[in-house]
Amino acid sequence: MRFILTVLAISCSVEALAAPDDVLLQTRISRNSMEWLIEKTLLILNNAEIDDGLTGVTTIEDEILTLDEISTDPAVEKVRTLVTSVFRVDAAKAVLRIRIPKLSYKVHSLRASAKRLDVTDPVMNIDAAARIQGVDIGLPEGVQVDLMVPDSKTGVLNRFLSATLAPSQVKVPSTLEPAEFEVSLQAIRDDNLSFKLTGYKLDTLPPYVERHVNEIETSELTTGGPITADQIAVQPVYVRVNQLSRTIDFSVFKPLIQKKMKGILTTIILEVGKSLKTSIGPSILKSIFKESLPSTLAISSEPFYTSFKVRSFSQPKRDQFQLGVAGGLCTLEMYRRFGVNCVNETPIPDPVRVIAPDVRRLAIEEISSVLASGKADVATSVSEEFLNRLIKTAIASKLWDEMLAEDHLKLAEKGAFVILDQKGPAPELYLDLHYSGKGGFEGIFINSRRPIRFPLRIATKVSFPLENGIPKLVITTEKVLSDADEIIRGIPQYGLPSKLVCGLRKKIARMILRMSKKLEGRNMMELPLPIFKGIGLEKTWMESSEHGRMNIYFKI
Repeated sequence: MRFILTVLAISCSVEALAAPDDVLLQTRISRNSMEWLIEKTLLILNNAEIDDGLTGVTTIEDEILTLDEISTDPAVEKVRTLVTSVFRVDAAKAVLRIRIPKLSYKVHSLRASAKRLDVTDPVMNIDAAARIQGVDIGLPEGVQVDLMVPDSKTGVLNRFLSATLAPSQVKVPSTLEPAEFEVSLQAIRDDNLSFKLTGYKLDTLPPYVERHVNEIETSELTTGGPITADQIAVQPVYVRVNQLSRTIDFSVFKPLIQKKMKGILTTIILEVGKSLKTSIGPSILKSIFKESLPSTLAISSEPFYTSFKVRSFSQPKRDQFQLGVAGGLCTLEMYRRFGVNCVNETPIPDPVRVIAPDVRRLAIEEISSVLASGKADVATSVSEEFLNRLIKTAIASKLWDEMLAEDHLKLAEKGAFVILDQKGPAPELYLDLHYSGKGGFEGIFINSRRPIRFPLRIATKVSFPLENGIPKLVITTEKVLSDADEIIRGIPQYGLPSKLVCGLRKKIARMILRMSKKLEGRNMMELPLPIFKGIGLEKTWMESSEHGRMNIYFKI
């Protein structure tokens, strides 16, 4: 869940149409889609080496047990008799105190499905069914068991005898059935995302531990070997009776303790299981849904620095949930100069065109319609503006210079951009180009001092191939769409002029078309996405919307 509220916040509010979300994440509210989203979120957090909150250290309350509650086993009776007859204390009211000074945990898998979700931006309330599967519980300071006997006059319990169990580890294997519970969460979106657990029901956890106690693995922490009586140390007791002093060494009880080792460990594990309800369970949940989390995720990898910040969450349909995120971009050169502030030092360019609010609403309705139809369960939608900022950052990083220079081309003032006004598998790429000629007879009319300027419109393909298991965003040119007339007259609606040699316009336009064939089949952008390793980007299907967005759909 934490990922949903940090990483995948890649869009903006439906109402904030003046500042569109750079990325929208929208999902159906169903068991499968929410589980998938949480699973992939945790995977992305792991890829980004961000703590997912499933590990931690806590303390648990001392557990107090009467001897009768432990067992009527002869071993317990022998201790009872010893305490009563030798030490002259009332063992009938004696109790055992189990103390675990420090406890660490690591949860292998946490899954949750939303049962109820109400969104009124900026407040979101979720009731969910959650499942924990596979838990490692470390006892780095061991376990201390104290025999407490009441003072004959005051009745106050005093520690009489202490036994310590060496640092140990309890493993609940992932092969066991999940431990299930319910949780309620309230999230408030502001500069930082603030979370508050409003309720959790963990009554099922202690019975779960008791049901599987024989399948839970217990070992000594340093060696990993099985726990034996040798890992239990009992302090000697010094007794003075009628002027006679005597020390009782409990090593004589080692064989008895070894014989009953399983029962002793079972008792301790059961008490730890009870403590899940009041300490470990809530501690895990609070660790995951921390009171305050930064709403920004930053990614630094060649050739860009990218950050995504949560801007909104909403519920466009009763059974759909949407996150909105703003994206920040800068070159690595800017990142080295300004660090994370580079996104503030990089001005956001004016959009190529103005997209009307009604068109933006249609874009969101289109995503909702696809999810409602069942064709997809999760959608990620990227705005035309953000794609163009991505292309502009690639140009500023000089990623295209070498490729264009091979054909004596250079980007002119307008650079390159996409326009998402047609439904199809990929957007059209527009290029504003300078051509300085290749010398020879051509150099008389076209050279570095007298370059020509013209537009070029190319069909593209967007894909996410894997390279050594790492997905890449690849934008490939497929086919030149411009004809000679378009090259001669330019594309004025997007500010792309044509400045060809007078009297030779038609001939030069045909020459440009022949030359531009070399640009087909080129990878115009290759952006490694290691943070998305394993989430199945290569299995998605994409569709360029006619409403100013590129939509990527996941079918679970």
